[in-house]
Amino acid sequence: MAPAPPRSQVTPRTVWTVGLNLLALAALVLTLHAARTVLGWALVALFLALAAHPAVAWLERHRVPRGLAVALVLLAALGLVAATLFTLVPMLVDQGQQLVAAGPELLERLRHTRAVQWGEEHFHLLERAQAELRSRAPRAAGRAVGLATGALEGLAALVSVVVLTLFMLLFGPALYGRALAWVPPQRRAHTRALLGRMRHAVGGYVAGTCVVAMVAGAVTTVALLLLGVPYYLPLGLSMVLLSIVPFVGSLLGGILVVGTTFATAGTHAGLISAGVFLGYQQVENHLLQPLVQRHTLHMNPLVTALVMLVGTALAGVLGTLLALPVAGAVQVLLQDALARREARWRQAGVQGRLEAAAREREATGPPEVAGVRDAGARPPGAALPAAGAEHGPH
Repeated sequence: MAPAPPRSQVTPRTVWTVGLNLLALAALVLTLHAARTVLGWALVALFLALAAHPAVAWLERHRVPRGLAVALVLLAALGLVAATLFTLVPMLVDQGQQLVAAGPELLERLRHTRAVQWGEEHFHLLERAQAELRSRAPRAAGRAVGLATGALEGLAALVSVVVLTLFMLLFGPALYGRALAWVPPQRRAHTRALLGRMRHAVGGYVAGTCVVAMVAGAVTTVALLLLGVPYYLPLGLSMVLLSIVPFVGSLLGGILVVGTTFATAGTHAGLISAGVFLGYQQVENHLLQPLVQRHTLHMNPLVTALVMLVGTALAGVLGTLLALPVAGAVQVLLQDALARREARWRQAGVQGRLEAAAREREATGPPEVAGVRDAGARPPGAALPAAGAEHGPH
């Protein structure tokens, strides 16, 4: 009689469980992809709330209720934005339009410098840029509807981010406490401390980056104003925005500012602007950055570059801005996991050494016991000592 075939270990219940899990995972991925815009707004609001938390906490330490502290911080931020909009934006728009209109002429002036002439002979970059500007100019009027739609979407995003930031500052602590209630009691204190370190690192990085970027924009604007560059406001704002991007942002902003100064105010002013930029970079790298961010992110430059590239590939400009804060939070998690693993390794090593010492003691025994045992051991056939010989003479 032939043996019966082996019974399959995969039951229908297992098949259904795996299939439903895969369907749930696919539905989650599709949902996240469909809501990626809103999730991006929520992430921006989270980082803004973390950046505003130190100011709110400072007001609370001075006996200001949290609701009033959040309202004061939010009103101060909105007041600063409103003052900027009503005082600087009209001038900024006017100078920006002049800068765009003068783009081909500025490129023509740069063409006559020696360095640019060498590059033009080998790569023809200026010719391509000038042709691109002239080709886009006639189509600018036809994009008014697209610009209006983009402006409305930007306004909706701004309002959503502000409201989400307000809600996170007001109701975030309560939600945070309820979420911790799901953590086992023996791990609750460690989880609270870990989340506190993540909040400190990410919030400090965001606030420090904003402060450094504003200082860079202010220095650029004042320097260009004193040098007589007509486009000091849009160039200063560009420096603020580009300085938020780590490493390459300041370099790109400096190239834009120095190149525009050479083209509009002459060689002398261009050299001065280059000197101001290089001097400020030394102050920022050796004074401002260590002072503002000494307790925030401490990330390897190679890891920083890779994280920025991945963030840019995933979400464009928003990914570039949010990549380092997210990586900072992940870094805190990894450091905590590594610390706990090293503690287990050390404990296992100490325990192993103790066990080895215990086995060695069991094998050899105490010296005095071994001596008594050796003395009491008699070779076979040896005569016993006489009575009283072991005690010696009386």
